[in-house]
Amino acid sequence: MVGVDGTEASAAAVRWAAREGRLRRADVHLLFVYDSARSERAPYSGFSGTPRPDEDHAARRAWLAAVEQQASRALPPGCLSSELIDGSPARALIDQSAGAELLVLGTAEHADLSASEGPPAVGPVARACLRAAACPVVIVTHACQT
Repeated sequence: MVGVDGTEASAAAVRWAAREGRLRRADVHLLFVYDSARSERAPYSGFSGTPRPDEDHAARRAWLAAVEQQASRALPPGCLSSELIDGSPARALIDQSAGAELLVLGTAEHADLSASEGPPAVGPVARACLRAAACPVVIVTHACQT
């Protein structure tokens, strides 16, 4: 299972999961979870006025279709599925992890972070999944994609 959110970090996670799924001969399920109630943000949340792909249903569906197409190139037919879920991303991923062999998530890595400085920071959704998922969790950084 791969948590996707419309970012390049989650696209990197999809690429990694598709290759891993092919090697393991496993199905890959893309789960795009968005929280429509999140639109009531605090003014200090850092939200820019630019809509993100997770801000409207059509954009979410289009982004999911694009990563599905990319992942399907690496997988045999019938091994890829996806769904959109409205709800808390952390809660949905944790709940869905009960039936998964592996949960793959992406995280942004800052360009100025060197390997000697340790792993990149993960966001609150990834932290919650690392603590509570019912299966192993893999965190993929964009830098892992060579």
